[in-house]
Order: sequence, then structure tokens, then C-alpha cells
Amino acid sequence: MSGLSVGTYAGTVTIAATGASNTPQAITVTLSVTAAPTPTIGLNATNLSFTATQGGSNPSAQTLTVSNTGAGTLNWSIIENAAWLTPSVLNGTGAGSVTLNVNTAGMSAGTYTTPVTVAATGATNTPQTVTVTLTLTAPLIPTIGLAPTSLSFSATQAGANPPGQSVNITNTGTGTLSWNASSTASWLSVSPASGTGSGSLAVAPNVTGLSAGTYTSSITVVGTGATNTPQSIPVSLTVAAPAATLTVGSSSLNFTGTQGAANPASQSLSISSNGSWSVAESLSWLTVSPASGSNNGMVTVTVDQATATVGTNTGTITVTGSGLTRTVNVTFTLSAPAPTLTIGSSSLTFTATQGAANPAAQSFSITSNVLWSVTEGISWLTVSPPNGSNNGTVTVTVDQATAAVGTNTGTITITGSGLTRTVNVTLSVNAPALSLTISPSSLSFTATQGAANPASQTLAVTSNTSWSVSENTSWLTVTPPSASSNSTITVTVNTATASLGTNNAAITLTGGGITRTVDVTLTLNAVSTSSATLTWDPNTDPDLASYRVYQSTTPGVYGTAIATVPAGASTYTMTGLTLGTTYYFRITAVDSTGNESLPSNEVSKSVF
Repeated sequence: MSGLSVGTYAGTVTIAATGASNTPQAITVTLSVTAAPTPTIGLNATNLSFTATQGGSNPSAQTLTVSNTGAGTLNWSIIENAAWLTPSVLNGTGAGSVTLNVNTAGMSAGTYTTPVTVAATGATNTPQTVTVTLTLTAPLIPTIGLAPTSLSFSATQAGANPPGQSVNITNTGTGTLSWNASSTASWLSVSPASGTGSGSLAVAPNVTGLSAGTYTSSITVVGTGATNTPQSIPVSLTVAAPAATLTVGSSSLNFTGTQGAANPASQSLSISSNGSWSVAESLSWLTVSPASGSNNGMVTVTVDQATATVGTNTGTITVTGSGLTRTVNVTFTLSAPAPTLTIGSSSLTFTATQGAANPAAQSFSITSNVLWSVTEGISWLTVSPPNGSNNGTVTVTVDQATAAVGTNTGTITITGSGLTRTVNVTLSVNAPALSLTISPSSLSFTATQGAANPASQTLAVTSNTSWSVSENTSWLTVTPPSASSNSTITVTVNTATASLGTNNAAITLTGGGITRTVDVTLTLNAVSTSSATLTWDPNTDPDLASYRVYQSTTPGVYGTAIATVPAGASTYTMTGLTLGTTYYFRITAVDSTGNESLPSNEVSKSVF
């Protein structure tokens, strides 16, 4: 059928057969040639539109659907040439979908149009065009609008804060305005600190602690992404010095007191001012504190009645400040006191023992507001001081030497301003108890027959009566034999009348019916050898090595040294000396090299 056009074709086919009765036979053939199947491009849209904001995110992708609305097979392809448009696929067979993506990066605001061509070979309607439109709008940018554009406040120093003011914030651009507001001055507050869209700022100054003068600052409004961020609103605050004020809480003060009593309670005077002030007074009995200050304060007024006179005392306190003067009249009425005379004790009692120490002094207090005197007519009593004024203390002393054993009484009289007070005094003097003691209770002596008697010893007698002493042996002597009160007894031994060995005796002390005894022992040794001790001043030479000791029974004649004493010693004892012999001694110093000094002076000792 190659080359045949579309249509109907007819023909005859003859079949012959030799010898056949019906040969030939003819067969009619008919051929109908129809057109080949043809595809047709089908699209879901012929126009696609995208919208976006410059600098913003890309618009959502859209889908172009391709279908075959004819017959046969549809093989299609996509053709486009816009840089901002990207199809997901460029060709396909049969039905299919093409995702169209738009990328607005780097594009200016405006409207962009580009054709997307869908072509299919053999399709009845190839090619087909889809018009794609991109509308890119300029971004929404806010702009800060402020009203008013400046603020000014005025106030008085230390006065009330000025009324607050408002600043309106608007968005004169597009989009959304998010803003923050702040102040750079500690005396200026702004509220709220942030907001969105239109709003109102409350601006309030605080003049507390500010001096007079002009203060400037600003309010800064920052809008995120705004075309004119930041914006600044200048703010000025004028603080005027206040008019001088000086007010005193009271125009007069009154005090009352009694001479000699405590000062009246202090009083306070309030001062209200907006400046510095000082307080002055020229009265000896009046004191104000503090003497100066500033702004509001309190002054304490004190009266010292010691420098005021009995009666009505008047004066003026002057308060000055900022060119203003205020006065306060002060009156102090001082009354004379009623005389008073009070004694702390109406009686005193002393106890003593005759011959012993006087009893401790006692005292009584005098409470008074007048001059007073103290008298007593008692020989054994003394008062001190004999006079005084106001409050005081009187010391009372007893001398029992002029009092009798038993109860002694008397009266102390205190007088002053016509008032009289008495103090009764009792002194009880007891007779002393008899006492007799002797110390020590024993004595021991040691001696050598034929030698010197041992040294005397003493006994201490403590007594308040007369006494006598005796001994019961011939070799013992006591002196004095009698005495009264305290004394010392000397005890002497005479070995000539004693026996070799141990001799015992007793000393008897009697007085006031009391007896005391002291045991005495004398040990009398037979004649034997004795000893002598030499003592000398140390030699101070640095190379001293030792001393040499020489002994002789003939003066000036010495043999070899009897002893060598090391340096550092300054004594040496000779033993075995014969009784009844006189010995002579001298020493020399020897240095470290063996050199010997000249001898010392000669000393002697007789041994008995």
C-alpha cells in the first residue's frame, strides 16, 4: 500500500484452470485506505501567572499538564528561554506534568513575560504556547513618623515634676513597623520601650536631685528595617531655682526649772527651707544644735540652768537664710529650790577590841541643795569633811585609844539652812583576850670543847600581857628575864659549864596564867681538827688558766702550793687544820702558758 493515498480502491482477480469447466473465474477485490492516527497536544492552561515581592521569597511552583487529545503517540518537548523560569522536565511521551519554578533573586520590581513552547512532532496542533507572567512588586518598607519632633519641659528645683508629654509614632511607609524607644538621660523616662505599628510614648522627667539649670537629652526611636531609622527627638528640661523659703515651726519656746535640780528637757525647733540657714543665740544659758543646715531640718534647744538666774530669763534665737530672718523668743523661768537635807543613815555602830587595830572607817551620805556642816563632841570620833554643799559623803573614823572598854555612844549633828539631822554612833570596845606565844618552840646549839661558845640565838615573844622567862640549867642564859607585850629573848650558851655530848634544857615563859616552854639542846663535841675557807676576787685576764693556793704556819715563809684551783672558782676550803694553831695563806694566778703571778696579800686564821 505504499504510496497509496487515503481512499477506496477496487480490482478483479482472475483465476484460470486448464480443463476446468468454469475457468476462468473472476474475484472482485475492494481496498479502503484510511488516514494514519494523528496526536493532538492538550494543555491544562495557556497562561500562568506568578507574583512575588522583591527581595522576598520565591513564589510557589506551578504545574503545566500535557495530554494527548488526538490519536497515536504524543512525543513532546518544552522550550523556554527566560533565566528566571526553570521547568522540571524538558520532554516526555504521552501525558505528563512539568513543574515550573521561578527564582526572583537579583531581579528588579516589575512585570516579566515569557512564552513556554510545547512542541510534538506529528501533532495536529504543534506547537502550542503557554504565556508565563511574573509580577515582581517592590518590598513593603516601613517609615518612622513622629509627632511632635521635639519636647521641652520646665520645673522648679526641689519642686514637683512637670507633667509628662506624649509622642505619637506612626508608619508613614509600607509594611509593618516594629520599634524600640529609649532615653540617654537618667532624669528622663520613656514608656513603653517597644511596640508594633502606631503607638504613643509617655515621656516624663524627674527633677529629684537636679540643680537649677538647663538639661538636654534625646529620645531615640529605632524601627527595624525602616527607611529612616533611627529617629531622634531632642528633649530639653529647664530647672529654675526655687524662690527662697524659711519657716520656723514655733515663734516661742518656754522652759521651767528649779535651781539645783536637773536641767529641763530639751525642746526641738523645726526649720523648713529650700536653702542654707544658720541659727544664732547670745545667751549663756541657751545652746542650739546644729548651728547651721540646709533645706528642712530640726534644731535642738537646750537650757543650762547653772548659768541662769532665779526668776524669768528671756532671750531670742535668730534663724537666717537666703536673705530671710526669723526669730524665736525663749523664756526660762528658774525657781529657787526648797532647802533639802537628807542623811543616808541615822545610826552607825563600831566594834573594837582594846589594844587591837581601830575598826574600819564608815561613811554616810548627805543629799542636800544647801551648805551644811557636821559637828561631833566625842573625843574618840572624827568626821571628815566637817562641811560641804549639795550632795556629799562624810567619813567617820573611830580611835579606840580614847574610848573606854564597854559601850561608848555619841551623836553627830548635821545642820544647814535651818535644818538639823543627827546620826547616833555606838562604839563597843571589848577587853582583849590574853595571849602569849613564843617562837621557835626549840633551839639547837653545837660547839667544840675548849673552843669559842656558839653564837647566841633569839626567841620572839608575842603577847598582850606581862611575862617572865626562866631556864633550868647553868650553861644557859636568857635576857631579858621579863617584859610586857611583844619582845625578843636572847639565848646564850656557855660551854664551860656543859658536859661533852648532848646537853638538854628547857626555857619557861609565863604570863597571864599562860605557860610556854622551849626545848634547848647543846651538842658539845671533843676537840678535833677544823677547816678554813679562802675567798678571793676572780682574776679577769682572758688567758687565766688556774689559781695556786699556798699554806704556812710561819708568816712569809711558804713551800710548794698545796692546791691548784681551776679558773672560774673563787673559793677553796682547807681541812684537817689543828686546833690552837694559826695558819697563813696566799694565792697566785697562772695563765695558759704556765706563767705565775706575784702572790696575793697574806691572810691568817687561828683555829680554836
